[in-house]
Amino acid sequence: MKKLLLFMLVTVCFCLNATAQQYRMKYAASDGRPLSLENVIRLSLENSYEVLLIEQDLVIAQQRIQEAKFLYRPQFSINASVTGYNVDYPMVLPEAVGQRLLMPDPAHSKEDLFYAVGISAVQYIYSGGRISSTLELARTADKEILSRYQTAKNTVIYEAKTAFYEYLYAEQKNNFAHEVLKKAREISNKTGLTPAQKILASSEVADFESRAAKAKADFEASKIKLLQNLNKEFNTDIIFQGSLDYEPIETDLKKLNLWAMEFRPEVKGAMYKLEMDNIAVKLSLTRRYPDILLGASYDRQGLDNLKQENMQATLAVKVPFGYNFGTQLRQKRAEQRQTVLRQASVEDTIRVQVLEAYNNLNFWQEQTPRSLKTWETIKKQFKDFTLTKSSLKETFDSLNYYYQAGIKSLEAQKEHLIAVARLENAIGKDLK
Repeated sequence: MKKLLLFMLVTVCFCLNATAQQYRMKYAASDGRPLSLENVIRLSLENSYEVLLIEQDLVIAQQRIQEAKFLYRPQFSINASVTGYNVDYPMVLPEAVGQRLLMPDPAHSKEDLFYAVGISAVQYIYSGGRISSTLELARTADKEILSRYQTAKNTVIYEAKTAFYEYLYAEQKNNFAHEVLKKAREISNKTGLTPAQKILASSEVADFESRAAKAKADFEASKIKLLQNLNKEFNTDIIFQGSLDYEPIETDLKKLNLWAMEFRPEVKGAMYKLEMDNIAVKLSLTRRYPDILLGASYDRQGLDNLKQENMQATLAVKVPFGYNFGTQLRQKRAEQRQTVLRQASVEDTIRVQVLEAYNNLNFWQEQTPRSLKTWETIKKQFKDFTLTKSSLKETFDSLNYYYQAGIKSLEAQKEHLIAVARLENAIGKDLK
């Protein structure tokens, strides 16, 4: 029996570990390998405290299922005792030491020894459905925890994607800001500038230096946020690799809502909670039903030896009686109605999230191509402008327009990718 239980425990742990390992990867900063978005997601899942905590909840839930299964088996107890006694009147030993009956015996010495060893078993033949409902409740609780586990993973994935895209945007913005700053310094270093033009050039260069410094600070902050998602030290030297390329996605609101109801773990979690409340109501009803038990025991006992033999088998019926049967049932039914309302609220909230994410994605799928087109046009026009002779103010104005168009195109690409990630989080599945 012990070997069987040990084998079952090892098997359960192995299965849980194998399920978790598909989201795991081994990585050390010393490897020097650049991390892609997929790697970032895997590391985030591996190091998420919330995900790791719920994994342990899953282990606990599996063990509770095993405990509920054990209720179907007979409950055995083995006891052995040696009692030194001196009694003038019959007495019963405490339950903890076997409830043996000790009788005074004038034929023996004043202080006697009483030996006893025995085994007993109790098997529930009928329990009004309490054991089966307890097992059903444990299995449903395991499913509910699994839905919470998936919800936590989806949250980690969405946060990892957002942090990764923010990092790429900040990195490219920082590079672009310093590139434009270099152009501004080249313009200000031209010879033959009047004092007024020098003041204008110094002011414009200072403005671009401030933008470059802010871009660098934002880049450092985005890197810290990304490392925080990976649960790595902030001074860890990790290289990230990715792009903000724009790729439009075709979407259909009706299909998205159907997917959300199918794939969002919150919907399944609400269903499992309602099922748990239904089982709790059933358990409240089963408290009114009698128990039928079969008990048997065998022991040997005696004074200074184990010569006396006792055997018994008992069929017992226990009829429960309590004043709180009705109150508990009303409580469970009220909790059941609360869960029904929460389930409806969860579904309505998810539909709103899908609609908002859908509208947000449509906006950026219209805005991003315009921003990219504007950027390509201004980039070409600025190249042509540099070949002409213009005033210093016109040159810096053109450089400002060039900078703003480049930043807006990067921001649009980043916001589009985040909008896609937001919609994927709202429906509970990847769109690509």
